Amino acid sequence: MEQLASFDKPDRSLRESIKVALQPSLILRSLLVSATIWLLMASAMPAYVRLVFQGELAGYFAAGLAIVFVSEIVAVIVTSLFSSDHATLVIPQSPTVVIQGMIAASVISAAPADMPPDELFAVVYLMIMLSSVITGGFLLLFGLMRAGGLIRYIPYPIIGGFMAGLGWLIINAGFSVLVDLKLNLKSLPILLEPAVFSRWLPGIIFALCILGLRARIKSSLVLPGFIVVSFILFYLWLFLSAEDVNVLAETGWFLPEVSGAITWQLPDLGAIARISPAMVAASAGGIVTLIVVCALNLFFRVSAQELIVKRELDFNRECTVNGIANIAAGASGGGFIAYHGPISASLVHATGVYGRLVGLILALMFGLTLVFGSELYSLVPRFIPAGLMVYFGLQFMKEWLLDSWSKLPRQDYAVIVVIALVTAYFGLLTGIAVGMVVAITFFVLEYSRMDVIKQEFAGDFHRSNLDRSFAQNQLLQNKGDKILILRLRGFIFFGSAYRFYEHVKQRITDREAEPIQYLILDFKSVSGFDYSTIHDFDKLKRLADQHGINLLLSNVLPHLQPVLEDAGIAERKSGTPSLFSDLDHALEWCENALLAEADLLDSARVTVEEQLAQHAMIKSRDLSALHSYLELIETEVGDAVFKQGDESDALYFIETGRVDVLLRLPDEGLLRLRSMTAGTVIGEVGFYLNKARSASVVVTEAGVLQRLSHKALRRMEESHPGTASAIHILISCVLSDRLSSSNRVIQELLD
Repeated sequence: MEQLASFDKPDRSLRESIKVALQPSLILRSLLVSATIWLLMASAMPAYVRLVFQGELAGYFAAGLAIVFVSEIVAVIVTSLFSSDHATLVIPQSPTVVIQGMIAASVISAAPADMPPDELFAVVYLMIMLSSVITGGFLLLFGLMRAGGLIRYIPYPIIGGFMAGLGWLIINAGFSVLVDLKLNLKSLPILLEPAVFSRWLPGIIFALCILGLRARIKSSLVLPGFIVVSFILFYLWLFLSAEDVNVLAETGWFLPEVSGAITWQLPDLGAIARISPAMVAASAGGIVTLIVVCALNLFFRVSAQELIVKRELDFNRECTVNGIANIAAGASGGGFIAYHGPISASLVHATGVYGRLVGLILALMFGLTLVFGSELYSLVPRFIPAGLMVYFGLQFMKEWLLDSWSKLPRQDYAVIVVIALVTAYFGLLTGIAVGMVVAITFFVLEYSRMDVIKQEFAGDFHRSNLDRSFAQNQLLQNKGDKILILRLRGFIFFGSAYRFYEHVKQRITDREAEPIQYLILDFKSVSGFDYSTIHDFDKLKRLADQHGINLLLSNVLPHLQPVLEDAGIAERKSGTPSLFSDLDHALEWCENALLAEADLLDSARVTVEEQLAQHAMIKSRDLSALHSYLELIETEVGDAVFKQGDESDALYFIETGRVDVLLRLPDEGLLRLRSMTAGTVIGEVGFYLNKARSASVVVTEAGVLQRLSHKALRRMEESHPGTASAIHILISCVLSDRLSSSNRVIQELLD
């Protein structure tokens, strides 16, 4: 497995990988892996051909087999050379072959009754080619438009369910190869008949032996080695038992013999003139279905390959390459849609070979099959390719139905089981569709339990960025719990909105809690909401109105504001705004309303003396000396008290007016950090730390400032130490109050 790791190194070039892969031991292993994959494909391809060339075209079976071989040769060469992962190998598969069979049947039904069989075959052949080219074109378009990444949104349990369901279908395909029967309750009595039982039992034993050996022996040679040994033992048994090979072939022990030579030739392009509009119309629906089914299967199988090889694939590149491969296959005279085969990727990964080399060898083998097809088919015992299918099916089901039990949450595991069961009865696409519904249902229920409230604060803990006077701060500290702040998050839909409404309702109607006057809903972390949630917001608005609560909304996305306004949830009444650009302005409005009720909003002037008296014991003579050290500054709107980067040579007491603290950003924009009004101090941090100003202060309301410089403070400390001590105590109280508020907010955020 050391070589496998070297192929997976992202810095290893194609030339270096080929050099490693061409070592004799790896070439032999690659030949064995290619032969194994050839066995798997070759055993299924006759059944695929019969799905398309049947009824009136049954006589063209050998030509149809050649067409499917050409499709595989071209598609596997293109994919092996250009796929984003070396283990990628593409094969025609039943979901799309069935639909191409429907297209062929539609063309036949729309063709004139007297059309000769050779002309009918030529027309059907062209339509199959056309369906491959059109489907490849759409896949190419998906890749070029970068739409392949959509697969990343498919939930992990859906992929797991796909793998489990795929495992069951592979087991069923194995039984079809063994005895031409599907494994179900209806066929069980036939499967237990001695003649039939003896045909499928060796395949099951073969699969279980590989499963057991792979569990005990980690060598990459186990699988190809056991296949070779099984071939030798089978023909040794034939030699020793002297069984009649012809009798065994007639009883179904070998792959079906192909009657006549497998011949291939380019289609008769003159048949285009015989394609009528009725044929095109009849096949149009099938081609559209083919595009959808192929895209879905490609997406799921690429994702499945990622799980198998434990590497990330480039989905857009896989769409592009697969589209080109199917276009090339159709244009080259093929036409059977081919896409990723998890079995092939699993085999390449398990054996540690270079997948691109395996793909090229595989193309060569199918080329040889075109020449020697009849003889090759008659030499392969059915139990080997069928047993391989059963083994891979059991491996997928073991991994996703048994091993995942201890790894996944129960609801995710339930999705996997549902998809597997529905797939067993109704098919893979139905299983995936049902699984998607179940997964979405679980997601809705789980998301409904998620709390849409990111944080919940009271106004005494979370304050606006407006610094106020001591008296105003004291009132807001005592009355701030009349403001309730709810910061919402995520995408709000009917389930989470109902739980949110019930929570708020319980808080509002709780008689033991402090009555709320203002309710702020902050939508900053909300990505959107389902329009069905308007009903719950409307109920909340009516509940708030009944209890005399002002409902305020902040940070609402612009395209959601008209929705809330039209529903009457965001409305202005009696001069009360309900929509704010951010939480800070909404909080400031609520605080102003509380201060207005207490006649503290219009504190026109808070002198430095009043601030000192509130925080420190100071004698009247020290207080009277204060103004000899202060410089009175009258300000106008737009004045810069100081600028970011200036020297911190003074601090300022705001007696009247208002200022904003602004931070200049690298992109030359400005960010408002705080606003400050009468009774507050600015510039004290840089003043005491003797550092340059970290932000600018700009006047937003004209007023009066008192400036205290470094020199004045030093003179004060010498001449009036009592006054200086009171100043220091005031600044300590201001800083302590801010630190206390910050600690409360941090604690609330941590909770």
